[in-house]
Amino acid sequence: MKNKTVAVKPAVWAKIIIALLFVLLVPQFTNDYSMQVLNVSLIMAILSFGLSILLGMGGLLSFAGTAFMGLGAYIVANLTTGRPGYIFNTSESLLIAILACTLTAFLIGLVLLRLSGTFFTFATIALVQVSWSIYMNYKPFSGGPDGISRIPALTLFGFTPDGYRQWFYMLCVIVLICILLVERIRKTKLGRSLAAVRDNEIAAQSLGVNIYRTKVIAFTITGALSALAGGLYAMHGGFISADNFTFDMSTTYIIIVMLGGVNDTFGVLVGSILVNMLPEWLRPLARYIRLIYGAGVILLMVFMPMGLAGLAKQFMDKIKFRMRAGSNGKGD
Repeated sequence: MKNKTVAVKPAVWAKIIIALLFVLLVPQFTNDYSMQVLNVSLIMAILSFGLSILLGMGGLLSFAGTAFMGLGAYIVANLTTGRPGYIFNTSESLLIAILACTLTAFLIGLVLLRLSGTFFTFATIALVQVSWSIYMNYKPFSGGPDGISRIPALTLFGFTPDGYRQWFYMLCVIVLICILLVERIRKTKLGRSLAAVRDNEIAAQSLGVNIYRTKVIAFTITGALSALAGGLYAMHGGFISADNFTFDMSTTYIIIVMLGGVNDTFGVLVGSILVNMLPEWLRPLARYIRLIYGAGVILLMVFMPMGLAGLAKQFMDKIKFRMRAGSNGKGD
């Protein structure tokens, strides 16, 4: 019996090398404040992965991730600070938050996904506005406008990060696991069903795809990833308030996914880092940041509709074409 060898594509090797250089070098040349922003970028990427499942694989534009992120964050904040009358440890709190948000996303998905297209999108916008209102006004759960502070750092398998650099390494591991999970989903029956639904619902249905169930499962997974991001956000910063979970933040996640590439998980990670670090790099132009964002989104849609991942693919395709043309020329 012959052993099968799996060839790794050059693009995959490039991503691995870039990721390793990023993990090894960035902490050595970055101050504490920039490390904090970078860590938030990694956390936001986790939520954006969930959005890429819905938008990239399934063609569903949803703003609901911020609502589930907020719910996960507040559950963790309440349980770890003893607001219910008993203090849970951080890993238990994170697990409870993920399970609670998964169930909540499933139940809400059962209702919202009876809608389609623009109606579904507007329903998720309404969900974000309702959730923000609850977080802002229901003090027993959220602390109201004052938020919740003194949230302890995550302890995972006996390790508690001390400082932003240790948080960075922990988050890199978590992000890697999430990337592998999303890429695995992309190759499963669920991923193929979502792609079929995205391309043509009628054709997908004729092939035996349960459209409604497929969408609900994807929406539920997005809720779980959003809860994970929310819990990590709360424990990383030690403080949360309703201002962290606004509709503006929902649009930021859409920009992240569109910039990175809706169907490229690694590209989404890069998009999250760029969107979060850009205001720091352009701090002298802070008063024009919304103008820059707006103009950037317009240019992105016109010239790079597939995001940075699409641009990178075009670049690699050109290199391959020239290499093949060169080899054919030599053969002649």
